Amino acid sequence: MKYLDKCERLVCIALLSAIVVLVFTAAVMRTAGLPIIWSVDVAQLLFAWLCMLGANQTLKHAQHATVDIATQYLPAHWQQRLSGLALLIMAGVLAVIVFYGILLFNLNPQRTLGSTPIPYRYVALALPVGAGLMLLTVLERSWLQWYSITGEKAQ
Repeated sequence: MKYLDKCERLVCIALLSAIVVLVFTAAVMRTAGLPIIWSVDVAQLLFAWLCMLGANQTLKHAQHATVDIATQYLPAHWQQRLSGLALLIMAGVLAVIVFYGILLFNLNPQRTLGSTPIPYRYVALALPVGAGLMLLTVLERSWLQWYSITGEKAQ
């Protein structure tokens, strides 16, 4: 999983860099009177993928915003149970997103991305792929949490 994590992080960096270069170049060219018509469409495609892969990176490294006002005062075993319940709910929601994301991907194969010949399916594909990666992350985290709880009980 560490190799996949590094690859995913590099893809996020590349996507963000490409978006910045594309938008900057489009702005300069528009100012020069030579607009790049397809730049916004391609930037939106890249941004959809960046959002999904970046969300998985945030989930992997537990850097998302959390609200622990009430749970921080609970005993450790209740905190672990609530964390397990949250992971279970997240897994269910992500599985639903994968399912409906695949349906969205197959919904309209002829639709193109704005002024480009790029199929819109590539934007829609970001949803099930990103949610699937997040589902793997949640399952990995659940497994590690379960293993740490059962390991503590055995000692």
